[in-house]
Amino acid sequence: DPPSYFFGTIHVPYTRVWEHIPENTKRAFHMADNVFFELDLTDPYTISALTTCQLLPKGENLSDVLPGELYRRLKRHLEYVKGQMPRWMTPDQKGRGLYADYLFNAIT
Repeated sequence: DPPSYFFGTIHVPYTRVWEHIPENTKRAFHMADNVFFELDLTDPYTISALTTCQLLPKGENLSDVLPGELYRRLKRHLEYVKGQMPRWMTPDQKGRGLYADYLFNAIT
């Protein structure tokens, strides 16, 4: 007491899913005293841990371990995401001095 809710997405920008979220869920967000997220991309420790996770063993690159067509599709998709990220930045993120390029590099 009070109730807690768990809400999950599949790592897509909220601007892509928010219009599809039921109104009762939106109300719960707006009425909440606290909202906690899976990752805090403003925390240097989190960024450091993500950076470590991004490295493949023995200096390998994704192009070394993925089939060629899959690698090309992934590269095209990430280029699209990088181009869209400035639009997905919230005023709060911008107000804290965060930049789309910084966040993109932190998570890719």
